[in-house]
Amino acid sequence: MEKFFIQPIIDLVSGRVCGGEVLWRPNDAPPSSEDIQALEEEASLNIAVTQDSFIFALQALERMQSNVWLSVNLSCQYIGSGKRFFRPISTAVGDLDALRRKVGRRLVVEVTERGVAGHHESAFINELASLHSIAVDDFGTGDAPLSHMLNLNFSKVKVDRSIVSGIDADSYRQRFLKWLVSGCHAINVDVCAEGVETESEATFLRRIGVNQGQGWLWSKAIPADQFEDLTVPSEAVTESLGRMLNAS
Repeated sequence: MEKFFIQPIIDLVSGRVCGGEVLWRPNDAPPSSEDIQALEEEASLNIAVTQDSFIFALQALERMQSNVWLSVNLSCQYIGSGKRFFRPISTAVGDLDALRRKVGRRLVVEVTERGVAGHHESAFINELASLHSIAVDDFGTGDAPLSHMLNLNFSKVKVDRSIVSGIDADSYRQRFLKWLVSGCHAINVDVCAEGVETESEATFLRRIGVNQGQGWLWSKAIPADQFEDLTVPSEAVTESLGRMLNAS
């Protein structure tokens, strides 16, 4: 199985770890530009990494036994209708149906707006949504029309770091994000900001009602066992995260 780390995601109201994103870390390090290119261009590698990330997340969520959730990335361009997607996963997991039902909404599947343009892709994503949560990833990038999201049963929007970085000093992007937060909350969709690096950015995001934050302000991606240490009873989570960051 491929190697994965988890980047903690923070609830901006409580300041505690509420979830994490599963990230591919070949050789225990961020993927090189060559690795990323291969992942984007080679269908077999992309599907294998995605399947392994599902196995990793399902097994980690079963161990954690808490309300903490994990998200995995799905490239719809290589998945199609998804008919064969779960076959290798069912070989690695003793009772796939029972485990998927057990983790339920705690497994979050991240897709991009552009990735769900086709009928087969959106149908597969909505089939996943019957058990798991769906997040629209990298919102604010690319040229995909918002109409791609109309047929998608999603419960979270992740705002790209290109929008978040320096937002505490950019009035135009502030207006854009306020509009997005208002619209998402009107349809009961959470907003997560990616790439948060300063306390000032986090303070602004918190002020306008962004639900969650992810970025190096709190933590880089860390090994699974370290992340699982953060899934302790809630009163100790903030202390654990601070101790881990200080140690690194």
